[in-house]
This record gives sequence, structure tokens and C-alpha cells, in this order.
Amino acid sequence: MIAEALRARVGLRRFPALTTVVAAVTFGTAVVQAVVPGTLRDLQRTPAGLHGDWWRSLTSLFVQDGGVAGTVFNLIGLLAVGAVAEQAMERWRWLAQYFGVGVASEFVGYAWQPVGGGNSIAVCGLAGGLALALWRRDPRLPAPAGPVAALWSVAMVATIGRYGWIPAAVLGSATINASRLFGARGIDVRHLLAAAIPLAGIILCAWQNIHGAALLIGVTLALALARGRLDEIRFTAPIQRC
Repeated sequence: MIAEALRARVGLRRFPALTTVVAAVTFGTAVVQAVVPGTLRDLQRTPAGLHGDWWRSLTSLFVQDGGVAGTVFNLIGLLAVGAVAEQAMERWRWLAQYFGVGVASEFVGYAWQPVGGGNSIAVCGLAGGLALALWRRDPRLPAPAGPVAALWSVAMVATIGRYGWIPAAVLGSATINASRLFGARGIDVRHLLAAAIPLAGIILCAWQNIHGAALLIGVTLALALARGRLDEIRFTAPIQRC
């Protein structure tokens, strides 16, 4: 009953089963990492991934290099972004946006950040997919989808370095203020929130941060998957305000 009430309040049309399973496996891996020395070393992204240790391009999406705080943040991001994405994506598309973009971004990582691990780039893949859904005003998206995807993308800007919080704060403030202005005038803000996602990706790529590549690859994959199927969904449902 509590779960049903929460789903109704957030606007989820179906239980995010796929998100729950992937989050559970990711959490379980984090627990193993905490109790088994060497787990991160053996499974994270390293140059060895291009020289025989091929599995690292996938396993690095489950281990975490950000400590307890980073692990908690990434899991919360997965649950939030993944749950809203699962409302508007078929589950095979969800898997493609998460794991497809995640693995593709690892190969950018070998060039830009050759050592590391974490599922944040996979979550960025989902956020990139949500950018297209928001732009198209997909009626299946729950109301929090826009703010959740944009907030995650802006938060990634803070990872560009010691002073990354500065451009993240600027972009976040600009997005929030513009959203309030549009909302006060009765204007749908979903296009604005959608645009904040690739914009964050461009900023991150300027610093050769793989989260930027993941956001842009996510948008590109979503466009590729939607090509020729733009009439798949009839956008006749009442527009929800985000």
C-alpha cells in the first residue's frame, strides 16, 4: 500500500523493476568491494581493458571509485533517473541507454580518464535519453522527470575538478531561474530542461570529463533509436507541467 501510494504521488505508471534489479546488483557489488580487498583494482577501468582484460569495460560500471559518499550518490541517481526513464522507455531501450552508453563511454574514458569505476556514466546515458523524451513532451513521463534528469546532469558538472561547483552552480541557477520565469508565464519548461542536459555534456567535454561524453552519447543514441519511429507514440495526451 505504501509503495502504491508513493508511485501514485510521484506519477509512476509502472513499477521500475529493471531499475530496482540493476540498483540491487550495483549495491551488492559495492558491498563485495567493501569487504573483499582488491575488488576495485580487479574490476575498474584501466588501460588493461584494451589489452586483454576486456571485461573491465563492463565491470567498471558496477564498482565505485568515489568511496561511500560517491557510491550512495550514484545509487540515488540510478534510482531516481532510472525510475522516471523506465516510464517512457521500453526496457530494451532502457538497457541500451544504460549499458550501451556506459560501455561506449568507457572507451572515451580510456583516453580521458584511464583509471576509474562507477555507474554514473551509465546514469548519464539514461539522462541523455530523457532529454529527447522531454523535448518531444512524451506524455508517459512523470512530472519529476525533467527536474530529475536536468539536476543529475548539472550535478555532473561539479565533477570536472576542484572548482567544478562554480560552473555547476551557474548552470543550475540559470536553469532554475529560467524555469521559474517560464512557469510563472504558463510556458512549458520541458524544452528548457531538455536543453540543459546536452549543454552540461558540452561543458563537461570541454574539460575532457567522461560524464560529458556519456550525456552526449546518450542523446545521440536516443535520436538514433527514435529515427523513423517518431510517430510511434501519439502525443495527444494532456501536456503535464514539469
